[in-house]
Amino acid sequence: MGKEIIQQQFGANAASYATSKVHAKGASLARLVEVVQPQADWLVLDVASAAGHTAWAFAPHVQHVWSTDITPEMLDLARQQAAERGIENVTVAYADAEELPFPDASFHLVTCRIAPHHFSNVA
Repeated sequence: MGKEIIQQQFGANAASYATSKVHAKGASLARLVEVVQPQADWLVLDVASAAGHTAWAFAPHVQHVWSTDITPEMLDLARQQAAERGIENVTVAYADAEELPFPDASFHLVTCRIAPHHFSNVA
């Protein structure tokens, strides 16, 4: 599926991701934080963040989280969600999962919770 089609499809449905039980309250969120045991000085990158749920789960435990996506509506929603939750240590930014704009070894942890099956090149 081409990136423009992904942007259109997910952009049209962005609001539903904010309240989706699987995305917003899935058991994997707490389990991910529990297993990883993030440290207070960590920098975290969440790839294909959608509404930002993984970023919100890690934000209280780390120094800073970058919540990234390619869909403008998802980025707007994530910014809104961060503001509503009073989360100040998250940067919401455009980044293509297959062409990340960050130098190697920029983060202590990189997450991508429910999106890799949408990527044409997961390597």
